[in-house]
Amino acid sequence: MQHTKFFLPVILMFNLVPVWAQFQTIELTSLEAFQNPGKNWVIVGDMTTDYTGKLKARETAGGGVIMNHYSSKNQSDLITKQEWGDMELEFEFMMFKNSNSGVYLQGRYEIQLYDSWKKPDPAWYDVGAIYSRYNDGYSYEGTQPIMNVAKAPGLWQKFQIRFRAPRFNDKGEKTENARFESVRLNGVAIIREVEVSGCTRACLFPEEKPTGPLVFQGDHGPVAFRNIRYGKLVALLPPEKRDIWDRNSHFWKTTVNPMVVTPAVKPEIIRTFLKYRDTTLTHVLSVGAASELNYSYNVKQGSIFQVWRGKFLDVTAAWWDRGWMQLGVPMGAVITLPNAPVVASLPDQNAEWPGELAFDDMHNKGYVLDQHGQPTFRYAYRGLNIEDKIAFMASNDGISRTLTVSGNTGNVFCRLAVGKNIEQLRNDLFLVDDKSYYLQIDKKLKPVIRQSPAGYELLVKYPGTPVTYNMIW
Repeated sequence: MQHTKFFLPVILMFNLVPVWAQFQTIELTSLEAFQNPGKNWVIVGDMTTDYTGKLKARETAGGGVIMNHYSSKNQSDLITKQEWGDMELEFEFMMFKNSNSGVYLQGRYEIQLYDSWKKPDPAWYDVGAIYSRYNDGYSYEGTQPIMNVAKAPGLWQKFQIRFRAPRFNDKGEKTENARFESVRLNGVAIIREVEVSGCTRACLFPEEKPTGPLVFQGDHGPVAFRNIRYGKLVALLPPEKRDIWDRNSHFWKTTVNPMVVTPAVKPEIIRTFLKYRDTTLTHVLSVGAASELNYSYNVKQGSIFQVWRGKFLDVTAAWWDRGWMQLGVPMGAVITLPNAPVVASLPDQNAEWPGELAFDDMHNKGYVLDQHGQPTFRYAYRGLNIEDKIAFMASNDGISRTLTVSGNTGNVFCRLAVGKNIEQLRNDLFLVDDKSYYLQIDKKLKPVIRQSPAGYELLVKYPGTPVTYNMIW
């Protein structure tokens, strides 16, 4: 296990709830909010593509999503009528495979949008970066993200940006540079307190001013946007009050030497407590790979209850002050999954899926590691013996899971996905939970998608042989 001093993300993970602005929404039922929009920009109800780029993109009629139909003839930028100075901005976006775009604050300072999926070391031209400036053939001042938490093409992602406009005196002379106070991608702060001395490359308005419009770049490839919201820039809580809680002195204590686990050649497996929604889980293991794919497993439920891309685990709170909190904190962009068993005996495929198991119902039999250091968890409950092998995909697309069940398997089902909705792309590929991740299954399986109190569920009846599926994000 390699421990690395990695101060900035620790500050970001152990923080008080920030004070958020009161947001207003740019309506996307028409193009009224924009100046002379080009033919490449259209309003749709939803957009579907896939991470391979092989599926023909399809749209649904309606409103709420703005789509760039990029082509060699139609590739204009989209410019808002309204202008802003300081602002908080948030929006969701969907990248297409190998696509490229950007959003310019004030039409001058670009946050890059790019298909940077799976890239381990992001540069100043990757998604979430502050794009470089340019002069006399040289690029300079670009700022790369702290880590890459980008999702796969075809999935919805989210930016939250805090931007402070440049300041000018009464003579119109600039007295302070523009500054990005923070940029969050998929909930993770990847840029923190970066000044920009002037307009970034390919800006629309090279002369700096106190205000300017939002500009969505349209000349580098297809991209979709939704839920574009803005508000006034609200001051954050003081930095000295954003770190680990000291139970003795009752204040937020600055951490000098944080403990961050960084996987090397083989995966790291770490046991800590972990937060799950409104509770703390105690019997869990987190597994991280050098490829920055990670997941957490509850051995008392047989559940993968969260996965994430990015840096692995901050275990400062599991060691600090004699480890009284025993807490680990994922450092990347977390996708939360059900904390419930993945295998169950049901009277039929319409029966309600069991909730969380009672503590004593699950009989753990430990786990074994394969030659690559990846675990197979073993447990028994309610007459079933289960082996749950979880492996990081060689392609780094996500994780692969193989469920092997023995015992009375006559009416055994596997619940592979739960979400607000589940959309089938092919016989073997699904989009889950409002395009949060992909689920890939064996074509021979016959999945059932059903509605339940938990939302939509994808079930397969256990065929008597191991069930393998991939979760891709």
